[in-house]
Amino acid sequence: MDETMNLTEIIAARREELTESDRRLVEVLLANRTAGSFLPSHKVAEQAGVHASTAGRLARKLGFASYREMRGALQDTVVADLDASVRVRRRLDRVRGDSLLGSVVEGEIRALGALVSQISDAEIVAAAGMLRQAGRILVAGEGHASSLADLFVRRLVRSGYRAAVVAHADWQAADQLLGLAAGDVVVALIFRHESPAMTRVIACAREIGAKTLLVTDRRTGVPACDLQLVAARGELGEFHSLTVPMAICNTLILELSRTDDGRSLETLAKVETLQRLFRGKPG
Repeated sequence: MDETMNLTEIIAARREELTESDRRLVEVLLANRTAGSFLPSHKVAEQAGVHASTAGRLARKLGFASYREMRGALQDTVVADLDASVRVRRRLDRVRGDSLLGSVVEGEIRALGALVSQISDAEIVAAAGMLRQAGRILVAGEGHASSLADLFVRRLVRSGYRAAVVAHADWQAADQLLGLAAGDVVVALIFRHESPAMTRVIACAREIGAKTLLVTDRRTGVPACDLQLVAARGELGEFHSLTVPMAICNTLILELSRTDDGRSLETLAKVETLQRLFRGKPG
């Protein structure tokens, strides 16, 4: 499967390989992609009038490991097609006279509660280990992700790590990528949309031999990396915040503090001493 293609593009590219039963399944899935992206395989098969096993065979024919993975790819296309106004309107429609703040808080709690079932402690440990051993860490993100990249880098630096933001994933990225070496790590933050620019940054890192870490809410259409931390940022098709990926980044910082033999804690103490100096308070 070509990970740079979305599900509708994959189906179009392989249309000639599909049987009549396959095409009937595709019609059900794409007739209403929002609804179809939630349907279990037996329901899709039932609506298409085909055997239940056909859904799994179709997924594998299109290059997916399972129907569940194919359904995740369809969900990605649905989210990408919804503009910001639609997502905000859906959130407002759900409130219906109740507390808007309460609704936002409940949504964030649900998203954070689902996080522990999507990313394991072992993956956090592995990602922190990659960062701990890095000579230098570059964090790249576009749009809203750039704000999180700035915050993550600031906390990495305060924990004693050589970190910098790839502020522009265009020709200006050359300045940050110039000194990239095999012992470094590039962290890419990709949310909601595919990011050709981030894909190019990752490709450059992999060519040099640097390690790559991806934090994303997408299951498909993302560049291959040494390690991926994938978690939804909220319910499908609704307004999403940075709460979930921020929790991931904060957890990585805490895991570094727990495992880097005092490196983070010692640097944080130095930061506090310098802050007192600039506040005009004695050390």
